[in-house]
Amino acid sequence: MATGRLSRWTRYFTVASAASLVVSQAVAVPGGPRSLVVTVAVFGFVCPMIFGMAYLLLPSYVGRTLADQRLPGGHFALAYLGSGALVAGRALDRVALARIGVILWSGGVAVFVGALAWTVVPAVLDRPEVILRSDEAPQRSTRLATAMIAVALGYLVVGTSALLGWAGLGPVPAFAFPAVVHYYTAGFGALLIFALGARLVPGFFHVTPPRVGTWVALVPGAIAPGLLGTFLWGGVAFRIGAVLQAVAMVGYAGVVVYVFRRSDWQRVGLAGIVLGAVAGVVAVGINLPAAFGGVAPGQVRAHVATVVTGFFALTIVGYAVQFFAVTSGRFRGASDRGVGAVVAALAFGTLARTGGLLAGVDAVSRAGAGLALCGAVGYAYLVGRRFAGR
Repeated sequence: MATGRLSRWTRYFTVASAASLVVSQAVAVPGGPRSLVVTVAVFGFVCPMIFGMAYLLLPSYVGRTLADQRLPGGHFALAYLGSGALVAGRALDRVALARIGVILWSGGVAVFVGALAWTVVPAVLDRPEVILRSDEAPQRSTRLATAMIAVALGYLVVGTSALLGWAGLGPVPAFAFPAVVHYYTAGFGALLIFALGARLVPGFFHVTPPRVGTWVALVPGAIAPGLLGTFLWGGVAFRIGAVLQAVAMVGYAGVVVYVFRRSDWQRVGLAGIVLGAVAGVVAVGINLPAAFGGVAPGQVRAHVATVVTGFFALTIVGYAVQFFAVTSGRFRGASDRGVGAVVAALAFGTLARTGGLLAGVDAVSRAGAGLALCGAVGYAYLVGRRFAGR
């Protein structure tokens, strides 16, 4: 079990991540720049939530806790100082400020990867069987999921190197910012969700997912981000990556729908995870034609909205309310109905925003963004009150 200090930093990452989701949706409501929405969402919401949970979960897979539990505090400071400077630099068109943000953020990533390596590598060298063997079933799928966690962390490193290149700071060539985002979202974020889902779902919902679904999600999901980020909009390789990402998302959705049908349907957190997976399928479906030259008006913005407020937001909310037992709190809204309202607002908000963007109806798009903002505020309220203990 994690100590109080480590749990505290996980809570800080979670609350700050929820607040960043609110900010990203607040930017989206008046039709703010897509690049700004993406920057806030990726560097303020998605990655920090994963950081906080990874500090708790990943060392436990080798029977350890984090080697030095002071490190998450330093990482938290670097992550949010860095993401704040990066967002401000992009919003104000200040290159120097954005570069400072990239440096700070990259330092935080170095702390994160170093802390996990310091913890996990000695344990694996001492007892390789903690990775190679498992009492969980199905054994091969569990081992594959564990291996994909390492691949996802590799994409985090690659994405950070590409970010430094984008800022003109690293030894790697300059990358376009969307390529950087694909390394972070598809490589680090989505792949880690696929992998952790394969390990968390049996424990949370007492249903063993089918092996074939897990493999269909994980193997293409490990290959696709490298092709998407490296060959963004670039011919056959990019098209293969887009198809593989679609296959992976469909496989993941199949797994969670299977679990939903065989588990207790009243668990509202699982409903959020299922809706997030469905949104992920819609997101890749929206943008798949773009890989083959068919880009319609509003298509890319719709893809971004569905990824951020659909796939990532609904999935994170679903796992967070389950992991932190939000419905057991003793405050207004700490119930299945309260969580259900948050999930519904995010889901219907995403649907309206995506539909409005694709149809070119600005009023519908903004109304959807407003509804999604309400869902984000509700989520931030629930986790904030849960951690406040009142």
